[in-house]
Amino acid sequence: MKSTLIYFKVILFYLCSMALFATSNAIFHSSKFPELFSLIFAVFLTSGLIYIFISWDKISLMQIGLGYQKNWFSRFATGLCIGAVMVGVMALIITFLTPVIFERSPTFRWSQCALYIPLFLFVALREELVFRTYILWRLKDKIGPILSLICVTVIFIAEHMMAGLSLKNSLIGSGLGALLFGIATLRTGNIALSAGLHFAWNSMHWMFGFKDNTGLCIEIVPKGSESSGEIVAYITYSAVMLLGIIAVILLFRPQKNG
Repeated sequence: MKSTLIYFKVILFYLCSMALFATSNAIFHSSKFPELFSLIFAVFLTSGLIYIFISWDKISLMQIGLGYQKNWFSRFATGLCIGAVMVGVMALIITFLTPVIFERSPTFRWSQCALYIPLFLFVALREELVFRTYILWRLKDKIGPILSLICVTVIFIAEHMMAGLSLKNSLIGSGLGALLFGIATLRTGNIALSAGLHFAWNSMHWMFGFKDNTGLCIEIVPKGSESSGEIVAYITYSAVMLLGIIAVILLFRPQKNG
């Protein structure tokens, strides 16, 4: 009965987080920067939701990978470095194996960073708070790290599909990302490393033009090589994600979160 209650709470937590996110989007729908403001508000709402649920369970923030640790900022910075290197390696491999090139965008202005960098930061924070805190650790307590990681990955993929991402991009893109971020969290006992990884990955992806060519660079794919370029991109992405997972496992010894 107690185990069933935990599963119920996990499902309820996720449904509440989605409701809060939808509410935040509705509130700031007509604002000047709707995505940024709604994400900032969603982070605060999700933080409050986490506090309600840990109070309900009578557990501490440390037990769900959130409590402050002296190495929090160094872990976050390490995540930034690893994530940035991963995207850089991916871009280098793509340009080496395909005719794809990256050129400076003529429409890019550095002032855009004032909007997009905070946006990607709060995207990462919101998703890490939802998926890599209460849900991940409460499931881990009941079914172990591997099954809890699989469950969270499935939910992560499903949310991105509901947001409009294709099945292929959700399975490969979001799925491998969820594994990397989840392993980083379980390995270190805290979301600092995974938040840094997540933030750096999204930000650097944008800078290289992987997000609809809105960043510093434009990804130029010669006509006729779109199909082969896409295949190489997916293979390279998978390989880089695997290298990221290996790096996290090798660099960080398992630590408890309590």
